[in-house]
Amino acid sequence: MTDASTVVPLVTGLGGAVIGAAAAVWVPMLQRRHQSRDEERAFHERLLREEISRLTRLRTTGRAWFDVLLRVHQSLEAGRDVDLDRFDDELMSTSTGAASAGYQPPSPTADPSREVEDLSARIFDQLQDLSWEIRSHIIRSPGPGAAIPDFSRRIAHIKDLRAALNVRLLERIEQLSRQLPP
Repeated sequence: MTDASTVVPLVTGLGGAVIGAAAAVWVPMLQRRHQSRDEERAFHERLLREEISRLTRLRTTGRAWFDVLLRVHQSLEAGRDVDLDRFDDELMSTSTGAASAGYQPPSPTADPSREVEDLSARIFDQLQDLSWEIRSHIIRSPGPGAAIPDFSRRIAHIKDLRAALNVRLLERIEQLSRQLPP
């Protein structure tokens, strides 16, 4: 028979070694799992913030383009001369910004229905068509006070489409914002 005083330290030592070995494997594995989860969460949060930023840019740049056309149309209706070079410069800066925001590929967090993208593409197509028509009129126009085509209906239609887009953009931004951590 062996003495208990020799068995107890042996069993205790073996148990401690097993626990130590398990901890040496288990703890780094848990740390990697938590780190991976944190990285995934940070990546998802970054995608959400980028999509919110894209949607916000889409809203503001489309508005700037619309405002240029509205202002020029009002000038033409009032019989004022419109500087073609200035119009071209304003058009270039606002339409380019809008197109880059509107035709930027949506992130993986984008609405799969693509309703916002489809509506914004329709608006940008109509803004572009109206831009060219107004520009053509400015080029052909004999001067201030000349009769102008009635762009009012088209401007009102674009304004209505923009209002519908703004509602959808704000809904989508709010929906994405709720997914962000507080």
